[in-house]
Amino acid sequence: MTSFLLLISFLLHIISFSAIYQLFKQIKHHHQSNTTDSDIAVLFESYLAEIKEENNRLQQALIQTNHAQLESDSEERIEEIASTIVENVPMVDNSKEDKVVTSLKANILQLYSKGLSPGEIAKQLNCGKTEAELIIKLYQQ
Repeated sequence: MTSFLLLISFLLHIISFSAIYQLFKQIKHHHQSNTTDSDIAVLFESYLAEIKEENNRLQQALIQTNHAQLESDSEERIEEIASTIVENVPMVDNSKEDKVVTSLKANILQLYSKGLSPGEIAKQLNCGKTEAELIIKLYQQ
């Protein structure tokens, strides 16, 4: 019986040592893949920096070409454009007066504050009596 227990113990030890070895190999592999991931991240960062530098050079080149084109346009062309804009702008008639129109709600509340009843307000503003009463009640709340 003791030999049987020793045999089972020996087999369990072999199984546990092999499991520990497998876990050790997985951890080592995982560590190597993490360093590979960090290498990839560094590579992408360098690519990104190169792209940013290229964009800055392109922007500078575009700015220089735009300045050259603006300088090449003569002042006559600018005056021509300005005169076309001025010709196309309609003249404003200042003789007309602006009218301010108040809303029905404002008119009802103004007349109510003067002491008129909802019926009188409705007659004066040509609106419904219940509408005037409703607006007054909402204002009071």
